[in-house]
Amino acid sequence: MKLFSTAEAVFESPNELYKTLFFPLLTIDLEEMGKGKGLVHFVSVWGCGDAEPFLIFDDVSYGLDFIKFDWTGEKYLFNDSLFAPEYKETLLKWYYEIEKEYLENKADYLTPKTWEEAAESNLLKREKERTKIDSNFGIYAKSLISYWVTRDKYFETGKLIQGSAYTHAYNDEVRQTYISLSKTKETKLSKELVGKVCGYSYKDLDVGEIGLYIDRKQQKVFQKFKWD
Repeated sequence: MKLFSTAEAVFESPNELYKTLFFPLLTIDLEEMGKGKGLVHFVSVWGCGDAEPFLIFDDVSYGLDFIKFDWTGEKYLFNDSLFAPEYKETLLKWYYEIEKEYLENKADYLTPKTWEEAAESNLLKREKERTKIDSNFGIYAKSLISYWVTRDKYFETGKLIQGSAYTHAYNDEVRQTYISLSKTKETKLSKELVGKVCGYSYKDLDVGEIGLYIDRKQQKVFQKFKWD
């Protein structure tokens, strides 16, 4: 079991856009669950699972409450044609602009704040500025920075505490890495449950539940999103 794998560890030859919309949460070694050899990865999709219009709904590989990946047994593949070409430049511009800000202010963003400090913080000022420019940009940045803070504080402390606890003085409880894992051994089911995680435990503005299923015959991984 591993938290916050890289895009390169999750996807087979990911293109540059993968890191803008797909956020690896938890990697599971199936052999440790008695489900045979292989790795699966819980992956958050930006927008609480709904990344439309940046990702195109085809209702086969991607829809409002689900996503499917081809599965090599260890890594995923995705239909790149579902990345809306008209938004490619926008996504990359947003991502690298936010990444630059995060790296320049990382020490500050990783330092826990009181309510009073959070209200006067540079991050809150930047959030207001981004929202005035474009509401989607503002939401995207808040989600992305929350994910990075959760990840980097986890690497630092070994505790899974959602990033907004540090940046906005929100709930600082230690989160569970998963809701549940299947106790069933390897099966031939076309929809074999592996487990469920809470996306919100890993980043702000995420789903309450991500269920992950595998289809060994079709070599597919299926994720179902549920909101609370």
